[in-house]
Amino acid sequence: MKYNQVRKNDRGTRREFVYSYLYEKIIDLSLKPGTPVSESEIGAVLSVSRTPIREALMQLAKEDLIDVKPQIGTFVSLIDPKQIEESRFMRKAVELAVIREATKNLTSETLYKLEKCLTLQEIALREENPKEFLAYDDEFHELIYKGLGMDRIWQGINQLNGQYKRVRMLRLITTKASEWIAILDEHRAIFHALQNKDVVATEEIVNEHITKGIAHLYEFKREQPEYFKKEHILI
Repeated sequence: MKYNQVRKNDRGTRREFVYSYLYEKIIDLSLKPGTPVSESEIGAVLSVSRTPIREALMQLAKEDLIDVKPQIGTFVSLIDPKQIEESRFMRKAVELAVIREATKNLTSETLYKLEKCLTLQEIALREENPKEFLAYDDEFHELIYKGLGMDRIWQGINQLNGQYKRVRMLRLITTKASEWIAILDEHRAIFHALQNKDVVATEEIVNEHITKGIAHLYEFKREQPEYFKKEHILI
């Protein structure tokens, strides 16, 4: 859920409002890894009380996006390479199984939604908007899960993907938009393979697509070591 889709007076609760705001700021690196988080500052910006802020921070801590250090403070968590590899491993295993089902069972309605999502991602690329490009990247995969009635599986994967998403965002904001075309081309290839019900091609493309998501991890860790936990990268 995006912050800009949640408002305090809508159906979302105040906790969801705060959570969505902070989640988006963490994922797009507006709140950089290691940044202190102040409950009073959040309350002043969002005009909410401490209770929903604390509830939102607890949820973000469960997703390893916030570190609460007793007697010290609350911080945006450092990026954990080990967790990223675990997320990538899990997502690839699940998504390869999902894509096999999708190749056989995806409806024309879902294919239409995927095609529309590709168009929106093309627009984000032309506008050089990394936040929107990443959002439509995720939406493309989400549509496949939802098209098979696997909403809860997607929610579970997405909840564990925060560390992974931050590296994907780093990839976008440290490269030119002209280089994002490779990601979009992989989505187009997945779409056409699904259209053609080509299981082998779809699996090969998805396997490569997910692996490439963290291909620049070593480079990022070397250039911006302050963003990362001091652990070995298990890839």
